[in-house]
Amino acid sequence: MKKRISVILTIMIVMMLAACGSQGTSSKSGSGGKSEESGSLARIQKEKVINIGIEGVYPPFNYHDQSDKLVGFDVDIAEELASRMGVKANFVETPWDTIIGGLLSNKYDIIVSSMAITPERQKKVDFTDPYYHTGAQLFVNKGYDRVKDPEKDLQGKKIGVAIGTTFEKKAVELGAQVTNYKSDLLTFQDLAVNRVEGVITDKAVGARIIKENGYPFESIGDVLYEEEAGISLNKGEDALKEEINKHLKAMMDDGTYEKISVKWFGEDIR
Repeated sequence: MKKRISVILTIMIVMMLAACGSQGTSSKSGSGGKSEESGSLARIQKEKVINIGIEGVYPPFNYHDQSDKLVGFDVDIAEELASRMGVKANFVETPWDTIIGGLLSNKYDIIVSSMAITPERQKKVDFTDPYYHTGAQLFVNKGYDRVKDPEKDLQGKKIGVAIGTTFEKKAVELGAQVTNYKSDLLTFQDLAVNRVEGVITDKAVGARIIKENGYPFESIGDVLYEEEAGISLNKGEDALKEEINKHLKAMMDDGTYEKISVKWFGEDIR
């Protein structure tokens, strides 16, 4: 009888310990399913470093200057955000066609690399509030007269674009004979030797490359479309997104954002 009672008591104690254990390991979760303890923001704050994916060949947004230092609008924005978060910005340069894959495999916490917010990308990753607005522009050699209206005259024309961009998609929609490149710098180099008839890229990027290299190019027509750029992060990182949005808004409210924008573009591009 004592043996039976002992067995029953043992079972009851085990059950009680199991119940207590399950309660002790529970934690609050946000709508994205990330617990407060396991989310990227908690780790970033603990390690005092935020890893940032960036292309590094997209002037004036992100590129290397003559001393090989990574500079640009995106770089300044990212470093200001990191400073306000009380952490160090660690940039991880990654080719554009693999940059989202790097985020999904957790090689970095966010992407600050002028990424347009599109429905296709939103299926894979999340975005902060937009941090600037821009548009896509066609550039050709001066004197080139085979395109009057980019919306109507690109059918069959050889057009260079950076691979994996919204510019590539637009060129295909307009019926162009598309040539893909790893970067916009390469598209302009081939335009200079007439391997392509035109290039579609961000209007500010094109203007900067033309100015810095002295290329005899010009823009044709109005922007093909406007777009918003956001900071990318993995889905479910709601706390991190809220933190970044908070600091972006503060930067825009206190004049810091405008100062950075004027430095690179001569105007506020928000």
